[in-house]
Amino acid sequence: MTMDEAVQIPVAPESSTAPKSTLMSHPRSLVTLAGTELWERFSFYGLQVILAYYLYYSLTDGGLGLDVNVAVGVAGSYGGAIYVSQMVGAWIADRVVAPRTVVLYSAVLILLGHLVLALVPAVAGVAAGLILIVAGTGGLKVNVTAMVGMLYADDDQRRDAGYSLYYMGISLGAFLGPVLTGVLQSSVGFHLAFGAAAVGMLCGLAQYLAGYGRLPAATRTVPNPLPRSRWAMAVALAVAPAAAIAVAVFSGALNLDNISTVLTVVIVIASLAYFAKLLSSRKTEDVERGRIVAYIPMFLSSLLFWTLLFQLFTTLAVYVDTRVDLTVGSVTMPAALIITLEGLFATVLAPLYALSWTKLGDRQPNPGAKVFGGIALLAAAMAVFAVLAGSTGATNSVIVVLVAMFLFAAGEIAVVPSVLSATAQLAPRAHKAEMTALYFLTMAGGSTLAGLLAQTYDPATEFVFFSVTALVSVLVAAALYGGYRIAIARVH
Repeated sequence: MTMDEAVQIPVAPESSTAPKSTLMSHPRSLVTLAGTELWERFSFYGLQVILAYYLYYSLTDGGLGLDVNVAVGVAGSYGGAIYVSQMVGAWIADRVVAPRTVVLYSAVLILLGHLVLALVPAVAGVAAGLILIVAGTGGLKVNVTAMVGMLYADDDQRRDAGYSLYYMGISLGAFLGPVLTGVLQSSVGFHLAFGAAAVGMLCGLAQYLAGYGRLPAATRTVPNPLPRSRWAMAVALAVAPAAAIAVAVFSGALNLDNISTVLTVVIVIASLAYFAKLLSSRKTEDVERGRIVAYIPMFLSSLLFWTLLFQLFTTLAVYVDTRVDLTVGSVTMPAALIITLEGLFATVLAPLYALSWTKLGDRQPNPGAKVFGGIALLAAAMAVFAVLAGSTGATNSVIVVLVAMFLFAAGEIAVVPSVLSATAQLAPRAHKAEMTALYFLTMAGGSTLAGLLAQTYDPATEFVFFSVTALVSVLVAAALYGGYRIAIARVH
């Protein structure tokens, strides 16, 4: 038995649910969903790439003047909160409101959040704007991703290629947004840059409305409706955490210094609760429980991957700003632009990966192998920064840093579509949106851990920081790949 044969997962066909209208062999609604996600990522990354700078730049430079360690912790926690909110968005779409409707109103919330950031100054604008964006992204991102899975039958070999094309839209938005906001921030200020992110989200909303009526029937129904008799309890459960957070903030128990630690604990508890719920659900069949267990190594691998990738917005955001010579000839590039180029590289690589997987068909590497290889590429990128250690000041070559950005991109495109596809394929039929939310918890944990890890970075010991991170990442990824192989073989 070959490696590929060993990881095949038996599934029942769902061809009756797949849309009939196609474009270049893929469902036409893939264009709607990928386009919506492109513009949402345009606005999201357009903000995220300059958020840490806004927090720690001095008041005279247009920032808020926070301590650097606090700024990277808050930036990481913001990303973590974004993905924790996926649980709420997934639950609403699974139990209360159809996914396509949740996405529509969530897009409006995101647009409002970016407008608040652009128009309201100081800490008040940051707090209100980020809360709106967190709430909106929680409803949009998880459900758009889940709806992509609804476009394909479980045994459709186009699935990986479809997710790669979908991720190409994500990568393009993740590149274009920060390019524009980075240039605007360095030339005319932060608030006009935030305004550009708002325009991007407006385009995303328009894109979604244009294809809204053509989304497949599965997006218009609530998979597991909550009885109306339980709605009051659901509202109470939703209000209780918000009230607890408000009390913690006003009492001082939750503050900028410990928010990353608190959020990490919340993510761990939420992850364990989600796995327990999926495994114990009466609507989860025995064979599906085996698939959920097989997903655990993939879940942990994804957590490791996002911890590494989100260093781009924490440790490496500071690194590029303070340790890299950004002048090429007579041109000085914005620090945000260098981080953004990772998204450009990913955009270029995504269709090449999709073409490769399509041509290989059932001979392509299994998802676990793709994820391990991708994490190894990110570890190699971290090793590049270890090689650069030893200099002082902003003297390191931007060209070498771009090599590291390319390795980040190559790893990202290897990992993310594979994890997304495995998440959809291994999900119980009655809990697809919730399984997708479980995947987004790896992004929440990765972003928060990236903020915590960034707080240990010190230019004086950066060789140890980068080399240990690279080595540990490869070893852990190898162990998790072995666990995935064993678990999948048992399912088979």
